[in-house]
Amino acid sequence: MNLRPVALATAGLLGALASACSGSTPTSDADRALGAAVRVEAEGCSIRPQVGSGSFVAPHRVLTVAHVVAGAIDVDVVLSDGTEKQATVIAIDRRKDLAVLSVDATTTPLSVGTMHARSQGSFVTWRTGKPVAAPFSASAFVDITATDIDRAGTDLRKGYQLAADVMPGDSGSVLVSDGAAVAVIFARSAQHPGRAWATDIAEAAQLIATPGDDPADVGSCPSSQ
Repeated sequence: MNLRPVALATAGLLGALASACSGSTPTSDADRALGAAVRVEAEGCSIRPQVGSGSFVAPHRVLTVAHVVAGAIDVDVVLSDGTEKQATVIAIDRRKDLAVLSVDATTTPLSVGTMHARSQGSFVTWRTGKPVAAPFSASAFVDITATDIDRAGTDLRKGYQLAADVMPGDSGSVLVSDGAAVAVIFARSAQHPGRAWATDIAEAAQLIATPGDDPADVGSCPSSQ
């Protein structure tokens, strides 16, 4: 399996669980995905900011990927209405490529749910600076062995193989199925266009539940991909 982190490839809960299955309603998922989505911009590891995506999955909490914000000295998010907000990385897992940001915004978060193989839904991409909802289909629920962001080893995570048009800068996009956040995109295939992978949101539960707003140690910049 040749995985390519989306944001870096070419440039790039505790709470009640909502059940998500193959009976998803695309229009509803698209609306929910758009309302909770953010564009993540992290400065400090290159001349230009590292760019990724994310979504509110709890009050003032944005879920994204670690390889976008690791090593950053400043992180901002752009809300779906174009408003810019300062963000603080409060939790990061470099092995599973996950991070949670604290953002002072009143954005309604997505509920957190589960998804089965062959489910469908939406994720948000940023095209020409504007958020656009794109469809996905979960081809399979799989155990994914992926290289960590430091290229120091591999890590096993639960996740999904997707049929989706994932582009550079889409890392951190949260999948929404049956109105709930169910996974986060972290890589696309280098050989097979239209194939990508997402980490199951259950892997981020502990990070999302991080109390307080104290900044986490984001460590060094990721190894080049």
